[in-house]
Amino acid sequence: MALPESFKEELKARNDIVDVMSSYVEIKRAGRDYVCSCPFHSERTPSCHIYQDTQSFYCFGCHAGGDVIQFIRLIEHCEFMDSVRMLADRAGLALPEDGAGNGVNMRARLLAMNRDAARYFRDVLLSPEGREGMDYLLSRQLTPNTIRKYGLGFAPDGWHNLQFHLRTKGYTDDEMLAGALLARKNNSVYDKFRKRVMFPIIDKSGNVIAFGGRTLEPTAPAKYLNSDETMVFHKRSSLFSINFAKNTKEKFFILCEGYMDVISLNQAGFDSAVATLGTAITPEQANMMKRYDKEVIISYDADGAGQNATMKAINLFEEAGVSAKVLVIPDAKDPDEYIKRFGAESFRQLIDSTTNALRHEFNRLGAGIDLTSPEGKAEFLEKAVEFTAMISKDTQRSTYELETAQITGQPLYVIKDFVEKRRNRNYARSRKEAQRELIRGTAQRDKINPDAAAYPREERAERGIIAYLFHSPDYMARIRSKLSEADFPTEFNRRVFGFITENIKNGYEPDMSLIGSAFSAEETSRVNEICLEADNLPYSLPRLDEYINILVEHREKAGSKPASQLSEDEMLRKMDEMRRKKHSTA
Repeated sequence: MALPESFKEELKARNDIVDVMSSYVEIKRAGRDYVCSCPFHSERTPSCHIYQDTQSFYCFGCHAGGDVIQFIRLIEHCEFMDSVRMLADRAGLALPEDGAGNGVNMRARLLAMNRDAARYFRDVLLSPEGREGMDYLLSRQLTPNTIRKYGLGFAPDGWHNLQFHLRTKGYTDDEMLAGALLARKNNSVYDKFRKRVMFPIIDKSGNVIAFGGRTLEPTAPAKYLNSDETMVFHKRSSLFSINFAKNTKEKFFILCEGYMDVISLNQAGFDSAVATLGTAITPEQANMMKRYDKEVIISYDADGAGQNATMKAINLFEEAGVSAKVLVIPDAKDPDEYIKRFGAESFRQLIDSTTNALRHEFNRLGAGIDLTSPEGKAEFLEKAVEFTAMISKDTQRSTYELETAQITGQPLYVIKDFVEKRRNRNYARSRKEAQRELIRGTAQRDKINPDAAAYPREERAERGIIAYLFHSPDYMARIRSKLSEADFPTEFNRRVFGFITENIKNGYEPDMSLIGSAFSAEETSRVNEICLEADNLPYSLPRLDEYINILVEHREKAGSKPASQLSEDEMLRKMDEMRRKKHSTA
């Protein structure tokens, strides 16, 4: 069956590939990605890479690869739809084929229910029953306009207030449980949020996807309580106030720890503030901010937990390729307190003086080290060389090499030599491992595309064209004006090219799930390999035209043979060429 794009996106969002694969194999972080020993072939050194930003995996040894659906298909030895069903069951999603209660309709239902719940909490806050909640918000110096802007509300004391209200709106207890608005104990259900100031969590499209609640009970076990994950709410890929921050004119996001920090900053004029939702920054959140092409200013609390969270955020943003700075807040524990004490203008000056994240990390290298002693300098030198060798930009690396020389008293050329040797060692180690795994994998006979050995130059061009078409489907007309399926000498690549072009023509965006629905698990892995090969991706039109010309030359060369010497495939291509010429001159 053809799965709706919205369902496939939801299925993958609910089944993070790192989480899914970690339940089958032991994975380890390697820079911005993860690695594991490939479960599909025997190996001593891990060669299977998991890319969280693209939600895909690829083994450099056996070339297995694809998305999370493809992984389940390979590991469980099942068909495409069976793997979809397994992942849907894991995420609590119903398949679209299941009728009116399918995942797509349920998603819309939960979003509508959340909107009605937010309106209920808001109305309670504005009523005498919500006076306690309103007093708290006003004590935090929030204005009525800010309270309205964020849709803040109050969950009254009691076990069934929201439940009974939503029943009058036509929602069932099962839907409220699915939306994490109710909790269950034994055989009874009750309101999850009680006597709490409520913060609606809104996605970038303006949908209420979850809630955060701040207790007013001093003895409550949890000061803040967030919604559990649901079909519409995933903590790892959500940010509080992104609905406002995405439209900011600022060139930066301010990353805070909590709701009140964000709201206080927004009220003070800093509308680019966002916060994670009870968890440390995740790769998904870092990549979300990266898409807006803005710098991130990390503004976490000054306590120990806040500083540890800052270091984790720095590393994640560095891995994601996001420019980050660290905001040091003097004489206050968080932005909210600072603004209340010193005002918005003073906070703006702090932002202007923020420290580059690399600078922040470098400055911490000497913490606890006696830099006046030879032993201390040696310890710092080792840390600084390791740190500096990982910096990719030459200009940044030179800056920290110079500072390391000044701190340790070593000549600059000595520091540069240390760093260069460490970089070469790091590069040689990774390069050697990649080559070892590549040789190990390519030494095997090509069972997927046995024609490749007879047409090495043409097969490489075929792969380049397929990769280009997969990533840039809008160039199909350019490619099809010069080539047809018959111009692909290898049978497998010909099928792949024909399938992708046919689906683009029918309005489908090519992706691995679409490929997986029509090809075997092993064939899908090969297509994934083709589309991942950075060396084959023709990111320029001249390179694409070079690949096209290779296949055109092969067609013309085959066309110059006597008919008696033509293979069946070459004969079909010649007939297709004759038909095209006839139509062009008609």
